[in-house]
Amino acid sequence: MRLFLIFYRYWLALLLAIPMGCNPENSAVEHSADDWKTYNYNALGSRYNPAEKDISVENAKDLEIKWQFPANHSQQTIGAIHATPVVVNGYTYFGTATYPMFYKITPDGKIRWQYEPGNETRKHRRQLRSIRGVVPRDGIFSSALVTDNSVYFGDIAGVAYCLDRKTGKEKWTVDSRAEDFPGAHAFNVIMASPIIAGDKIIFAGGAFEHMAPLKPGYECCTGRGFVMALDPQSGKILWKYDVGPEPVEFDEPLTIKTPFGSRTFYYGPSTSSVWSTPSFDPETQTVFFGTDVHNSPRQPSKEDSRNYTPHSAAVIALDLETGKEKWVTQTNKHDIWNYTMPAYDANTGYKDQAVGDTPKVFSITLDGEVVRVVGAGAKNGGFYLMRIDNGDIVASTPIYTGPPAENPEIDRRTLALPSPIGGLQTGCATDGESIYTNGIDTIFKGTPTKKRFDPPTAGRVTSISMNTKSENWRHERPKVNWVGGTQEDPLFTDCGDPVASGIAVANGCLFFTTFTSNKLVILNATTGTVLKEISLGPVLSGPSVSRGRVFVGTGNTKFIDRDLEAYFPKSDTGTLYSFGLPGKDQMDGMGSGNE
Repeated sequence: MRLFLIFYRYWLALLLAIPMGCNPENSAVEHSADDWKTYNYNALGSRYNPAEKDISVENAKDLEIKWQFPANHSQQTIGAIHATPVVVNGYTYFGTATYPMFYKITPDGKIRWQYEPGNETRKHRRQLRSIRGVVPRDGIFSSALVTDNSVYFGDIAGVAYCLDRKTGKEKWTVDSRAEDFPGAHAFNVIMASPIIAGDKIIFAGGAFEHMAPLKPGYECCTGRGFVMALDPQSGKILWKYDVGPEPVEFDEPLTIKTPFGSRTFYYGPSTSSVWSTPSFDPETQTVFFGTDVHNSPRQPSKEDSRNYTPHSAAVIALDLETGKEKWVTQTNKHDIWNYTMPAYDANTGYKDQAVGDTPKVFSITLDGEVVRVVGAGAKNGGFYLMRIDNGDIVASTPIYTGPPAENPEIDRRTLALPSPIGGLQTGCATDGESIYTNGIDTIFKGTPTKKRFDPPTAGRVTSISMNTKSENWRHERPKVNWVGGTQEDPLFTDCGDPVASGIAVANGCLFFTTFTSNKLVILNATTGTVLKEISLGPVLSGPSVSRGRVFVGTGNTKFIDRDLEAYFPKSDTGTLYSFGLPGKDQMDGMGSGNE
């Protein structure tokens, strides 16, 4: 038995480390074991770089800025960087949410090339908007996927891009708002990061209609989320999966009464965009992803009185070859919500409890049997393990289901409190030894209470066992004394410090950023003790770790730039930082070859 366990752990470590599935002409084979070539490091969703050996528990405290882009005192500015930078062969790839641009940066912090996404009409509109202020209507919110020859990414105008890796020249685009796109919708966005699965590139997106019902006369809602497989060379759609039943016009408008007033729906059921970056299991040839909530309900019938479908706030498994649905597992029922509706209902619970976290592929021992599972966090604050073969939930952490309260009575193992911007958003990680979750407590957000605009109360990173049954440690972020205004006259005091960014794991260290204190934080993965904190300024991006360097972008335009949300400091411009150890390191001497 002991020999079996040793073999199993060795196999799991290899599985987490090795990228699976290659196209000889356009492969995602590793250029180096250190490369962080996609949002989650690999298609398994681990966010763990097992090859990193330079930065360690012993020397993380010595990290310093090696370079920044734009350079200090430079006249150049770039937009806010919201996503985890991708690093391949020492080169950094990232896009900006404002002033949209995609960049390739050399190992010493210089521009190799840049590409402005969008057609001429979109570019002209940006010029007009820059006069009136920056609104991230068509920027890049997700990370890229870098292969031997190409760079893939998407934007919130709903376009998937493929660029030549060496030159930055456009190879192809797929516009999910164009008339010839199957299921085109005016509100389609691509917020998930692409992955490679076998010989296919997987993109996810869909209609983001959360805000649309705020517009008077908008007959909500007709959009759906989708996942599609594209040919790497041509961008041809090989298959497209739409989340849930196709929305139809109701025989009679359907009205739902809420504490914010009655809301009338004309179409449904609408499933919002897929913003969960998918994962891929090469053994079963399965693609996994999480879903958002219903922006409008299904119409109840005599046979089925539910006004929701199983596809909202769920994890879904698809067959890689055909795109056919294998199973659907819902984590939050009754989840019908848009910006006109409260985030809590006394009868049906919390709303906007999407699964935005990538379902991570690994194995656990269950009742003496090794069971392959996917594990994902949800905005209800729970982390769920589901069997790969049928989607059955085999384990989960406790969640809070009581009413909004200042000091709710919760199970001590609850990872985070539910809310539209709370719980476990995305970017949980695993190194095969433990699961690491990021957490946000802001339970009053959007609820029908006077505290619905209150700042977050807490944030944390927690280490739990692979079967979720025990907790190893939790790092509770200290309160921030004041945010917004001035120290003498602050807008908010005693604010929680949420962890919304993805967690990166490497060589016994955890790396993440904080949403209120705006720091890059490094923890000991075994004990949870703080090794290093670096102030960054407004930040939403999560870090990546490659070749003895930590890369992170700054800037934050998430949520609204008004005093009532000043507890999330904002900046419509950003900086890419590269942190490393003093002296010569692995980046020195790089930059040759096919780059």
